[in-house]
Amino acid sequence: MNRKRGQQSYAESVIPIILIIILALFIAAKLGYIDLSSMPLVGGLFPQSYIRIAIVGSPSPQLNDFLRSEQYRLAGVSYAVPIRQEAIYPGVLKNFDIILLQNSRVCDRTARKEITNAVKSGKKLIVIGDACTAVTDDPTAAGWDVGLGLLGDVMPVTWGGNLFHERGQTIVNVRQGKFQIIEQDHPIFNGILNHGVFEDTYTNVYPKANSGVLALVEEFGGRPTSAVTYAIIESKGLLQSGKTIYFSFDPATANPTGQYHLLLNTLLYLKGAKG
Repeated sequence: MNRKRGQQSYAESVIPIILIIILALFIAAKLGYIDLSSMPLVGGLFPQSYIRIAIVGSPSPQLNDFLRSEQYRLAGVSYAVPIRQEAIYPGVLKNFDIILLQNSRVCDRTARKEITNAVKSGKKLIVIGDACTAVTDDPTAAGWDVGLGLLGDVMPVTWGGNLFHERGQTIVNVRQGKFQIIEQDHPIFNGILNHGVFEDTYTNVYPKANSGVLALVEEFGGRPTSAVTYAIIESKGLLQSGKTIYFSFDPATANPTGQYHLLLNTLLYLKGAKG
């Protein structure tokens, strides 16, 4: 009899703990901290969370096709239309998870400040090429470290055109280059082969101290070169919860093997990444 009572008492004490754990999982799933969408029976209650993308500028046709593809949609990528940088005002970016800058070299100071503040508050940022390296009201200023808001505060690189206060060669065409992955185990390279042929235009940049170089481009025209070409760099430890990944090339048009997955892997990684 005592044994039965002991078992009953134990069961009664465990049930509240189990209920608390279930409730905590439910709340975490609803808030998007964990993904239960693939679990049998309960998956329908927790549809896969969307990755809401805001493109400031204009995406390349290839990148636009990627974002609108069925595979990206099934992965939860939600993208509507690009946003002109002139339309960036306080509050515009609050409903997006990831901000992507491409093909808008000139950005006004308000846009730069709002993008910077959004990343500092926890948003994720992808910058491609020389996007937002110039400001509308000062043709002599160049780079991400100029103007109010200092977009450079959330960038893991400095623009090559500002080296020693002199304008250098910033846009380079690469033919028969080699794409070299530095961080082999990084999530964005899942399914990407190392040393794939690289042919594209890249922007010359230099990593900052608190950054991580994820990939390089080596060889030009099939010949080795002593120049270091930084291809993909991410911020590390600069921000509390925001993060920036910089591509010196368009990940949708270059030829690292598996580029279709490179951008998607990056979006999925950034969705849950911390600064």
